[in-house]
Amino acid sequence: MARVISVVNQKGGTGKTTSVINIAACLAHRNYKTLIIDMEPQANATLYLGINPLSLETSMYEVLLREMISIKDVVMTTYLKNLYLAPAQVSLANTDINLSDKPDKQYRLKEKVLRVRNDYDYIIIDCPPSLSLLPINALIASDNAIIPLQANYLSLEGLKQLKTSIDKVKDELNPSLKILGILFTMVDTRIEMTSRCIDLVKEYFGDKVFDTVIRFCPKFDEAPIVGRSIFEYEPGSEGATDYKKLTDEIIQRTTPPIRNPIQSFFNRF
Repeated sequence: MARVISVVNQKGGTGKTTSVINIAACLAHRNYKTLIIDMEPQANATLYLGINPLSLETSMYEVLLREMISIKDVVMTTYLKNLYLAPAQVSLANTDINLSDKPDKQYRLKEKVLRVRNDYDYIIIDCPPSLSLLPINALIASDNAIIPLQANYLSLEGLKQLKTSIDKVKDELNPSLKILGILFTMVDTRIEMTSRCIDLVKEYFGDKVFDTVIRFCPKFDEAPIVGRSIFEYEPGSEGATDYKKLTDEIIQRTTPPIRNPIQSFFNRF
């Protein structure tokens, strides 16, 4: 059964989609069958993988709104073996309005995810930068949350609000939800404030902070242009090294059943 992980932060520009793509790609390279669910109305994960949302007849919007449409109906293969995508369209922005009067509006995604959990090792959900119905649905459907975070004061203030929201979902809607880790992204180790912010978060959250930090890497902005993860675009970069280390931590913290123990890609590094 898949481990379901939401990558969530109500603040934009924290590296959510970059993390979703590269974590999922790394898992796929390591022979874990992985599904990305794009719950972002801007469809960033969908666009990243070279798919035009306007060309899609069905997407996660229809999955959430229509009882008869399942995630299996919208799942697409990608350029990478073991990596699959349930795509998004801008129509997702209408979810709050169109589900507002539905009694099960917060559980729509959970119901649909339950039907495909046995098909994958990992399901990674890319959440929009908000605390609307979409990320609430994602958190209710998830076992864990990963919180990408920049090492600056405003991000720390936002973390307090997000932690409160996650605790509320856990207490009222999904008692099994746990924070898998807080992930520092776009880290510039030359700035003194960076280490101070990281130390402050570690002091409060302890081992909930990933040991790995994702260093600033210009290649992250280039990789989506060719629709590839950092591992195909620039495998020798610091960004690739960091996401490999992060994926090791995620595997250690989740330990799902292994479909195929043979490491096909990273054994060469």
